[in-house]
Amino acid sequence: MKEDILNTYDKASHDYGYNSNSLHKLGLDARKLEEAATNQILNVLNLNDYDVIYTSGNAESFTIIANSIKSILSDNEEMIKICKEKNIDIRNKDNIDRNTFVSVKDEKFYDGKINHIDIDLNKEYSDLNKYDFITIEDDIPFFGVLIKRKNIELENLIHGGKSTTKYRSGTSVTPLIASFAKLIKLKYKR
Repeated sequence: MKEDILNTYDKASHDYGYNSNSLHKLGLDARKLEEAATNQILNVLNLNDYDVIYTSGNAESFTIIANSIKSILSDNEEMIKICKEKNIDIRNKDNIDRNTFVSVKDEKFYDGKINHIDIDLNKEYSDLNKYDFITIEDDIPFFGVLIKRKNIELENLIHGGKSTTKYRSGTSVTPLIASFAKLIKLKYKR
């Protein structure tokens, strides 16, 4: 599988290694590849009412989420660290309210709606549509995604431009997007 992902990265680097925000043909072709990769990720995971935000990994994905919440219940150490740095109220299961963002691994821990799951690519998930946010990170390629419901607005991480979404400015890395889509396809295609 690693070889398939690396081959996808190499081919995309060679054929589509252009700024997908550019209006020339090579940039537009790179944009089409990114859109196809995004659609593939959403289709394979059966997440039709979601948007994909490409990130450098979970720390960035968690920071984007943390920019838009006021209190959290989480058992994810990295998410808690980010929330502490941003002075977000850390709750326990006895003092949550309907505005508390919940990010826990064990659904039995919280008998209500869980807003976020950080999925392990080595596990099967029956229904990801019950979550508002899904984060995925992998080391081949070392890249990540934050998948969110379309109807949820977030604060931009970086202002002043656009990558593949308005939430994260900067030039997108088309080869990483293509190879991440390949990873998801290989891990989850049934």
